Amino acid sequence: MLSSAANAAVYRIDFSTSVDEDAYAGYFTYDTAGLDLNSYNSNNGAGFEVSLLLNYVVNGVSGTFDETTAGVSELEFDSGTLVDWSIGGNARGPNTFDSRTVGQADAVLDFVIRSRYGSRFSFGEHLDYPSVENWSAQQVSAVPLPAAVWAFGAGLLGLLGLKRRRKMKMLRTATA
Repeated sequence: MLSSAANAAVYRIDFSTSVDEDAYAGYFTYDTAGLDLNSYNSNNGAGFEVSLLLNYVVNGVSGTFDETTAGVSELEFDSGTLVDWSIGGNARGPNTFDSRTVGQADAVLDFVIRSRYGSRFSFGEHLDYPSVENWSAQQVSAVPLPAAVWAFGAGLLGLLGLKRRRKMKMLRTATA
């Protein structure tokens, strides 16, 4: 899926999983700059992600989480191939607690989703441990070119072609 390269690259991980009536799906992107692509990378701070989106349905309640208090906390590689990852965040807000930490002074993550070792998503008293079997990685452009750039380039080439055609016609007329 990933190749080890000297230059940094941006990758997107799409994932989905479900257990019973609950479902989780989304994606995150990360930049390989500064990562060890042959080993385990851990970050307990802001995380590695460039963007993160999680859609969930838990206990019949659906919602969307969009990188407000989350982070990619683990990225593990084997010879440049991503083999394990972990993301987490607070779907209910930055000052929420799960059932095991009520009364503690610090907030904890509502959800932790892992690629290999299962997931934990707390919503009320609900904890799930599904495996995220469906995930894939693909390289994405760090700075995508808008369609207008391609259209502009094609138009510019067309105008240059017309100019050359006109010049050739003028040369033929002058030498005739």
